[in-house]
Amino acid sequence: MPKDRRETSSNYRKPPVKDQFKKGTSGNPAGRPRKKSSGNGMEDRFSTMALDEAMRPITVREGDKVSEIPALQALFRTMFRAAAQGDSKAARQLLEVMARAESGRVAVAMGFLERAYEYKEKHLPLFEKNEREGLEPPEIYPHPDDVLIDKATGEVRIDGPKTREEAGKHKEMREAALESMVRFLEVDAALQKDPSNRALRQENRELIELLKELDEFLAADMSRNLRHKVLRLMRRTHERKPAEPKPPEPKDDIADDDV
Repeated sequence: MPKDRRETSSNYRKPPVKDQFKKGTSGNPAGRPRKKSSGNGMEDRFSTMALDEAMRPITVREGDKVSEIPALQALFRTMFRAAAQGDSKAARQLLEVMARAESGRVAVAMGFLERAYEYKEKHLPLFEKNEREGLEPPEIYPHPDDVLIDKATGEVRIDGPKTREEAGKHKEMREAALESMVRFLEVDAALQKDPSNRALRQENRELIELLKELDEFLAADMSRNLRHKVLRLMRRTHERKPAEPKPPEPKDDIADDDV
């Protein structure tokens, strides 16, 4: 019997024509089903939930004082209180947590310290080269001399602009401060001649207030510029000078009679 005339069949291997897949059409148009997740998604959600709960603010009372602190901080306070009262298990757990935290802090600090030394060694020669050639300092921020390293403690801090944008704002503030100082001197001199001038007196008060606000910035800026000059001078002083030729050593004259 031709295939197209077979309407019914008890053989599952040869279904009726109307139930067979049409040529060129997939028998599973939805595609192969995706495998189920191995469980990482659940672990991630659990970790996120745990962190959220740890940082969730809760209300605590200490004597007459009521405050809100993260739940994890409240847990640490409870553990410290128990350790202070003689709970050796709580004390041991706290010491382990503090040791891990300190170890991580030291590792981060050491990495930061190494990068600070590498940064200064890499960029200082570029600034010195431009200075010797009478060129403008390179557009590199922060300035290597603004990366301050405390050799006693290993602490690293940056005292100066960290980006080109910060350097631009720093320059604008310096120029505005200098212009305000010049204007203040002009207004002060004008007031000496016309002390009853209300407009000058008002401007004088405004300039005084402005300069008070800029005083800290100007002091820090002057200190920074002075530091740069001192460090440049120290580097020049410690530059290696070409070794001078040594004078010939005197030779001992040996008399013929001594031979």
